[in-house]
Amino acid sequence: MTSYHGPHVPSRPEPDAKALSWRPGIRWTDRERIRAHSCSCRGVVYEFVGAAGQYFIRRTTLQTGAVEETERMLAVRAEQMWADLFAGRVH
Repeated sequence: MTSYHGPHVPSRPEPDAKALSWRPGIRWTDRERIRAHSCSCRGVVYEFVGAAGQYFIRRTTLQTGAVEETERMLAVRAEQMWADLFAGRVH
């Protein structure tokens, strides 16, 4: 069985990319569902998470174990933010 090599978030965002507001990650439900994730080969993993009808992006720095998350939002907005992250339009 081969392992899944996920997509990469650009190492450098676009010059006019907007900074996302990251806050410390907290587990507020045990029913989170990771819908997508980035590759872990660069030391930071991004996850697109859904829970209780809300969605957010989680960022984990593997070296330190620091976990940060965006605000919770509706699926349409979170999906656009996820696409923007991989296009380098947000960071």
